[in-house]
Amino acid sequence: MQKLIFTLLLTALLFGCAEKPLRVLAKDRPAAAQQALESGNYYQAIQLFTQLAEESAPPERYRYQYSAALAMFRAGLGPQAAQLLEEMPVAQLQPELRMEQQLLRADIPLKRDPALSLSMLLRPAVDESRLPERMDLYAEYHTLRARAHGRLGNHLESAREYILRELYLTDEAAIEANQRAILQSLAQLTPEAVRQLRLPPPPDALSGWMELVEIARGYSLTPDEVQQRLKSWRGRYVGHPASEQLLSRLLERSRELATRPGNIALLLPLSGRFSSAAEAVLDGIFAAYYQDPLRNNITLHVYDIGDTPEQAMLSYRQAVTEGAEFVIGPLDKTAVSQLARERELPVPALALNFAESAANENLYQFTLAPEDEAREVAERAWLEGYAQAAVMVPGTALGERLSGAFVERWHELGGEVVTENRYNPESNDFSAPIKELLNIDDSEFRKRRLQQMMGQRVEFTPRRRQDIDFLFLAAFPQQARLLRPQLKFHHAGDLPILATSHLYSGVVDRDADRDMDDIVFTDMPWTLDAQSPQRGLRKMPELMAHRGQLQRLVAMGIDAYQLVSLVPMLESYPNERYRGETGSLHVSADRRIQRQLLWARFERGQPRLLQENIMDDAGNGRQKPN
Repeated sequence: MQKLIFTLLLTALLFGCAEKPLRVLAKDRPAAAQQALESGNYYQAIQLFTQLAEESAPPERYRYQYSAALAMFRAGLGPQAAQLLEEMPVAQLQPELRMEQQLLRADIPLKRDPALSLSMLLRPAVDESRLPERMDLYAEYHTLRARAHGRLGNHLESAREYILRELYLTDEAAIEANQRAILQSLAQLTPEAVRQLRLPPPPDALSGWMELVEIARGYSLTPDEVQQRLKSWRGRYVGHPASEQLLSRLLERSRELATRPGNIALLLPLSGRFSSAAEAVLDGIFAAYYQDPLRNNITLHVYDIGDTPEQAMLSYRQAVTEGAEFVIGPLDKTAVSQLARERELPVPALALNFAESAANENLYQFTLAPEDEAREVAERAWLEGYAQAAVMVPGTALGERLSGAFVERWHELGGEVVTENRYNPESNDFSAPIKELLNIDDSEFRKRRLQQMMGQRVEFTPRRRQDIDFLFLAAFPQQARLLRPQLKFHHAGDLPILATSHLYSGVVDRDADRDMDDIVFTDMPWTLDAQSPQRGLRKMPELMAHRGQLQRLVAMGIDAYQLVSLVPMLESYPNERYRGETGSLHVSADRRIQRQLLWARFERGQPRLLQENIMDDAGNGRQKPN
């Protein structure tokens, strides 16, 4: 009970300045506490429920204690709620409360440590035969397991949990929402994984769901083709739990995708300092256009907006006047900002950069932001179980952007940056920044002092600092090829290195890249030659003629063309993903196109896709260690 009082005092300190303590008659306290909880007055709920717990004897005390913990959790006081739940004697709890306590304990760490949540949900705390009237608790049990698996990248296991959840649902709306969750989980799998996992023949239920995912992914299918496939599916999967409403929605969605814009305007700076980038994007757009089976119904109009940001808005208005139904561009950040400030955009536009904010709901934004890659490195490192990072980036504006994004995300996850340094990208000798980063200088200083004290030479091998789990590296190929061997020379050969795509030229060069072996980096399907719907375009010589970072802009152009017809669907279904050439794409709440990239490791000078890119999709994802 002393621990409970301590928790209450801590809560009072946190909230005391916000509200005055309530004075409620004892007989009115239970109803007032429940009303406060349901209306979002969490401090009042905490105060009242804890008073009730203090004044009550078991088992009522434990019910009030649980309700106080629930109010704390909803108020953002997860650690305090967890402490309160830990103090509840599980063996003495009524079956219903025992289940509720298990579910809340698992929900508290779900966002930051889903593996820990799963460890708390190995089996229900109470067999369902003992609580036949509370099937909702078992539905919530499988919901939490599904969410935890989803956060860990185990999408197949997530779908399985949603399938199990449906056994405990009776409301039609809840069943339909649950079935959408099944499809959305399976939609995270690669097409290869779906085909591999759809081995059992009909009427296997999971294989039926897999086949529905394949039908839903047929973005280029006509409504008649989708209707025919669904008819065939119904005939082979008789008795499958998928509802008619869900199947009808798949057909309706195919009709929505078929109503794509017929007149598309391209606003690109084909003259001026961004002309090379614009040409790479344009080549990607036209390559995708000529692969489109519906291209006879689509017209592309190109507008050269040059280097003048104001021209972007003028060209947009001209394009609308000339019948444009959708606009791709502009490319320059300043020009995008001009468009973003407009409150009246009569037709949708897909800008190829990010503005700070957009005032119009008709503006979508798509870019290959390097900051996104830095954040993905942080998230991967956290899932690997690393906690202490070293950071090494060039002393340039790009280096500062990458460092800032990585450090911010790493701190959000709970990681620590132990050491950070910059290097001169114009140099070939990185010994000084490496030695400073690894604390080699201190080791050599100790050697010199020891020799002075002993008056003789000492056999001594300098040691790097041992409090680093991994190195976040930002470098272009020329620097990365030199940095890796110099890190080895300075006794950091065993230090794991995670990097952004900048270190890979996009072209396999075994001899030049051999010194980068074992570096793990993130990149897009286009440059890593991974499976994707437009993979065949990589054989076109005119596309592959673009070098370096321009290759990635070709991929951006290909995806930009596909997004013209996909953004309405992706916006309507936030969990839907399109596996494009630049990554797995989805639309965020602020209408930005977000990307999830792939991971590769240099082996014998060649990038090799990590097996987990497929394994995660098959439900065998990496889990953050407890």
